[in-house]
Amino acid sequence: MNHLPLPHESLYHHLHVPYLDCIPHDNGSWYSYPQRNGWQVHRNKSKTVLFRDGEKRSIAENAAFVQSWLYFALLREVLRDLLDVEQFRRKQPDGTIALSTDRLEPLLARWSFDGGYGKEELDGLYKLLIEHRTIGLLMSMTMDLGDSSILLSIAALNERLLAAVMDLHVHRGLETPVNQAWRLRQNDLPDIGQPILDLMQTRGWCPYDLRRLDTEIKEVSILYYYSNLKAPRSSKDHSGCSKERCLTMLTNPATYKLSHRRGCHGCPLLSANLTDIERILRNDSIPLISLGTETKITVHDLTNVSEFVAISHVWAEGSGNVDGNALQICLLEDISELVKKLPGDEHDQAYFWMDTLCVPVRPRELQTLALNRMRVPYERAKHVLVLDSHLRSLNSKVLSTTELFAQVSCSSWMRRLWTLQEGRLAENVWFQFANEAVNVKTVFTSLDRRRVPTRVDDWLGTSIALDLCFQIWYRERKVPNTSPVALSLSLTSHSLRTRSVSVPTDEALCLVNIMNMDLTRVTTVAPTKRMEVFWRTFEKVPKSFLFSKASKMAAKGIHWAPSSFMGFVSEKEWLGPQNLSSPGEDDPHAIVTSTGLQLALPGLRFHQDLTGRMKQFDFTWNFPLMVQDADGLWYSMRVDEPWRQGSDNFNGSQQLAVILTHEPKPDPHASSNKFSFQDFAVGVLVSIDKTEDDIMHVIAHHHVAVDLLGEGFQEYLSTASMCASTVGVKQAILASESHVASKERYAVAARQILEHKNTMDMMIEKARHMSEPDDYEHLLSDLLDTTVVAARFGDCSRAQKVAGYQQWCVD
Repeated sequence: MNHLPLPHESLYHHLHVPYLDCIPHDNGSWYSYPQRNGWQVHRNKSKTVLFRDGEKRSIAENAAFVQSWLYFALLREVLRDLLDVEQFRRKQPDGTIALSTDRLEPLLARWSFDGGYGKEELDGLYKLLIEHRTIGLLMSMTMDLGDSSILLSIAALNERLLAAVMDLHVHRGLETPVNQAWRLRQNDLPDIGQPILDLMQTRGWCPYDLRRLDTEIKEVSILYYYSNLKAPRSSKDHSGCSKERCLTMLTNPATYKLSHRRGCHGCPLLSANLTDIERILRNDSIPLISLGTETKITVHDLTNVSEFVAISHVWAEGSGNVDGNALQICLLEDISELVKKLPGDEHDQAYFWMDTLCVPVRPRELQTLALNRMRVPYERAKHVLVLDSHLRSLNSKVLSTTELFAQVSCSSWMRRLWTLQEGRLAENVWFQFANEAVNVKTVFTSLDRRRVPTRVDDWLGTSIALDLCFQIWYRERKVPNTSPVALSLSLTSHSLRTRSVSVPTDEALCLVNIMNMDLTRVTTVAPTKRMEVFWRTFEKVPKSFLFSKASKMAAKGIHWAPSSFMGFVSEKEWLGPQNLSSPGEDDPHAIVTSTGLQLALPGLRFHQDLTGRMKQFDFTWNFPLMVQDADGLWYSMRVDEPWRQGSDNFNGSQQLAVILTHEPKPDPHASSNKFSFQDFAVGVLVSIDKTEDDIMHVIAHHHVAVDLLGEGFQEYLSTASMCASTVGVKQAILASESHVASKERYAVAARQILEHKNTMDMMIEKARHMSEPDDYEHLLSDLLDTTVVAARFGDCSRAQKVAGYQQWCVD
């Protein structure tokens, strides 16, 4: 993987990837490479199994084949005659042979120049790389090759080739295909990048930082680059840190200590004049600070100053003050000097705004006045200067652009909530390094993108910088066919999910500022009520919020709303289903009302006595519920986690319904496997409280998944239901007898039904699909089990479709 750059003065060497005994290569198609060499690849959605000449092989043989096929045969397919496999072999000092890619970049440059590829050829390469990725991911999830570096190197190669192919699309003026990530980050699937994360943990990275990178980074190559950085803040003790929080970033007012400038052995505090600050705030203006030659703080009115700098800093690093508007003299002198060095008109004094000095600690009423205008300093400042101890320990001149972006991404400033709004509101953000302040946005825009393919260093740097762009530089951004409220919520959730704040109730203050709302709405209520007020400010939100799996608000009427934008919840889980999370401006949204979230969606309304019948027969939600609609279609509903904490408490007298993302419909192009499902929808299980003005008021309880069953299951359940209807038995009798006794009651009818060849064939096909015995006694027992369940539920298994225009009000 040594085609990837290492950071400046990296403490680590490139990962050793063994060069295995490769199978000879020819000029045949990559797709048929296994067959030409006697290998068979058997794969399905869950695993990949390799055979050679019909027999399983050893781990070493499998590894050699995988490298031959997924690495070198891929290179041969792309580079053709340019590839000389010997260029990728390097003998190590210990005599072993390693895979080396230091010739990959020159070969790609020559390939792009000589290739003359048109749209058809480039689209073919893109399709090849996507298929290659699919196979590689399946192998990474299910196969042991003895050395994780083999598949990591394959993933890194695919990412580099895909980036080159996409560059050529852009260069040729073609529609750029979608990038495909190797790190899927799904809870139920192994992560191909986990070995890199494990390596980083041994190199001293804080668990919180690791989880942040794990959440944000989708490319193996970028994660590998980060792994070769010196762990940020490694001088601090992270032994007590967890994935949820870094203890070194917490601030406790009782133990908070102010820091000094490096080299200072002690100096007194210098205070800002609170009377001057109060006068300016009460005149609806903003106080600014300057440090005079006599080491005295002077407070200025913004209306009398043409240019100033807003300071953005990390309180946990000691530049705040919980007791008063004062800082150590050494820090004030340092800040004043740094401000003077920023570009701008020449002035005798350096004017700056800093919350530590300009937002009164007390009285509360004066602090609220300052908080209500927190947007103004960052919006009006000529520059915002970021002070972060990690960045200030680095010399920007020796860093590549990629490392510069990566170090900013690793800074404490990027982990905190308050700093996000400070960067996002600003026009020009400068990051202070040891030697100078750097405008990262300017560095990003100056990258040379004329070279095709883009230099590997610039490719990595651009990817890292784009994520910074979404967070720091987002001000007003429009996405076609997406409403402003949906876009704002989506981008804000993306930016906040890996950040933290010492005082949880401060989150709403930052959100209101970021989203350009009226701050007085949340500063005039108790801190514990701020988030509730924030959500009630919205008139509408995307319908997807009904299906969000984020922790939810406790206040009545807004139980649907996430209690926080922070936390390591995926965007999909926080926002809900993608098909509902990005509505167009004129598309229907969910309406925020005082009693709940009102929206129009389809659903299923269950029988009034369903919950009572379930209780009567001790049926729990641990098993799928089978219901049939008026058209005779069968659905399977699986109940997942509670919709919110405590929301699964409902009694047996409530009528249940499920609200769905869409109405599942039969698919004429469904799989030929009759025992699969035809369509799938996620939903929310609700109990009906009342109906007023055609609006169904409901209480949400559980997330559910609803499958419209395939043709085979449709026939199977209908057969069991028919069998149950042939014997008239009162529910009271069924409730009083055992399951075995009920099976005996229906045995004669079931035997008669199995005499029909079509039914028997269907039962045999089902048994084989489910990997169950297909002899007569097992088939009979299976049918009887389902018949008894159908008899016990009776009409209670009926469900009524609810049209998509039905209005629900959910709490």
